[in-house]
Amino acid sequence: MAEVRLINNLKGILYYLDMPLLDFEICNRELVRAVDLNEGKLFPPELAIWGISYGNINAFFQRRTMKEGCMFYREHLRAMGMERFDFDEYIRKNNGNNNVDNYWIRFPDFGAKRFGDL
Repeated sequence: MAEVRLINNLKGILYYLDMPLLDFEICNRELVRAVDLNEGKLFPPELAIWGISYGNINAFFQRRTMKEGCMFYREHLRAMGMERFDFDEYIRKNNGNNNVDNYWIRFPDFGAKRFGDL
């Protein structure tokens, strides 16, 4: 069965390195707040090209996660402390970072507080 990769509830600030870009909140799969903190500069492609929306933020995070069925997928989830995939939890546990670029999320109540802590 294919995993659902839709953000249900997520609140945080999108950063590039230590530069805040976007303060956002998603509730019940709806973007309820999005404040551009850097005049659109350094946004990831999904937001820079297509604009700020729930769908584009979700697409950004979908691109950043390990795909179901790939090699060592179950081991990867267990290493993150997850027995089954939960998109919101996955994003929170890795601060939205994928170790390929310098984007990450700072959450008000969880995880890294600066880029060097990732």
